[in-house]
Amino acid sequence: MFKEFCEEKGIQRQLTIPDTLQQNGVAERRNRTLLDMVRSMMTYANLLISFWGDVLLTTAYILNHVPSKSVSATPYKKWHGRKPSLEHLYPWILVNYVHNPTHKHEKLGPRATKMVFIRYSGHSKEYVMYGEHPSGGMTEVDSRNVEYLEDEFLSISKIKQDTTLYE
Repeated sequence: MFKEFCEEKGIQRQLTIPDTLQQNGVAERRNRTLLDMVRSMMTYANLLISFWGDVLLTTAYILNHVPSKSVSATPYKKWHGRKPSLEHLYPWILVNYVHNPTHKHEKLGPRATKMVFIRYSGHSKEYVMYGEHPSGGMTEVDSRNVEYLEDEFLSISKIKQDTTLYE
């Protein structure tokens, strides 16, 4: 059925022999680039291995939005037919404040929570933040209402004080 579907849509399939990675050089090079970026970002942030998926999603998102010397258009432009906006890209593991628009706290209570940007949302224009939940524990929050501290990245001393993201 899949073969018929591809033929119907004009898709030319190119199959490779199992266990011959060298036959698929373009995909293998992209996988290597992604893995190198993931390794670098995780080492920089001293992240637990359980966050590798978030790091991979972030690197893929970035690579799909930024220009490359090897291709004339970004994957985003090829898919959507227009150049991507890069205004929303921020450094990864940047400390920020997520504003609480409902103000459930008392009048003098906190209006924002200090959290860490871990990835771009896959379903909207929001950012996924990670930090302490008001009732205790750690949580992920999707939010567009954030204020980034442009010069504040997590460091080893802050890690122990602010979050349990790290070892």
